[in-house]
Amino acid sequence: MSRMRILGASLVALAIGTGGVSAADIYNPPPANVIYNPAPAYSWTGGYGGAILGYGWGTPKSGGKEWDADGAVGGVFGGYNFQSGSGVFGIETDLTATGMDGKKAGVKMSNPWNGTIRGRAGFAFDRVLVYGTGGLAVSSLEVKTGGKSDRQTQTGYTVGGGIEAALSNTIIGRLEYRYTDIGKDTYKTKPKTKASFSSNQVLVGLGVKF
Repeated sequence: MSRMRILGASLVALAIGTGGVSAADIYNPPPANVIYNPAPAYSWTGGYGGAILGYGWGTPKSGGKEWDADGAVGGVFGGYNFQSGSGVFGIETDLTATGMDGKKAGVKMSNPWNGTIRGRAGFAFDRVLVYGTGGLAVSSLEVKTGGKSDRQTQTGYTVGGGIEAALSNTIIGRLEYRYTDIGKDTYKTKPKTKASFSSNQVLVGLGVKF
């Protein structure tokens, strides 16, 4: 009789254990699906403005001679970009004061300020933009010789390129190179001087995107 009781108890325990496993299998929920939400790509579309600082290597020319007129460059810039796919197109203007000046054979030239309005086109790699730029340049050139000076505003062109990086959603940093040629004109010095001026500039900028 005792053996029958032990066998019966064992069968009951086995049945309870099997039922528990089955219930666990039935009510164990499947693992939740992981949903991946990638961060949205950065957009370069919009207006922006900021400050630039750099150095210019100027080349005055007069009477068949040319010389160096180097100095610091600094000012402000602003513009607007449109982005389509990875292409970025825009327009930009800037105004800078410069310390570029130099003298040779009694003729001194200085370039007090520059202004430009340029188109821009480039390719965006998310938060990095590589671009080319070019357009109209307007500059002041002062010529001194024979105890007399004359200052005029000359127009020419500027071309270059650079790279920008979105340091945050609103802060943009840039490194840019530009070549500018403002052409030739005649200055009312003693004697009259035919003068031209060109420069190579490397500029670092920090701006805000609106």
